Amino acid sequence: MRLNHIDLYSPVVAETASFLIDHFGLTLVEKRGKNAFYRLTDGAGLVLVVSPPIEALGGGDQVRLGAQTYHIGFLLPARTEVDDVYRRVHGAGAQVTAPQDRHGAYVFYAVIPGNILVEVGHRADV
Repeated sequence: MRLNHIDLYSPVVAETASFLIDHFGLTLVEKRGKNAFYRLTDGAGLVLVVSPPIEALGGGDQVRLGAQTYHIGFLLPARTEVDDVYRRVHGAGAQVTAPQDRHGAYVFYAVIPGNILVEVGHRADV
């Protein structure tokens, strides 16, 4: 069995997807409606869907919950690349922590549109 995709619920689907495309290098593969469904990829096998919560399945999003119940993470091959992404994301107005050495990696965290927590880091051993 192989994990096929991850779907992030957001009340601002287009804004969340655009932020992931603009600042984390994902590519739009499919779009259904302005705020309905965006399928993104990193070109290396990751499929990340951004969609509104499915009420019939009891879905909620982190904006309505007022909490971050998960995060997604991106690994980069060099510390300097982490710093570059940090500057871009910080410059875009996202709430960010400064990059630092934490749990065996050089990382920072950002809250992007949709109240989604993103970790960006580099691990020397990967």
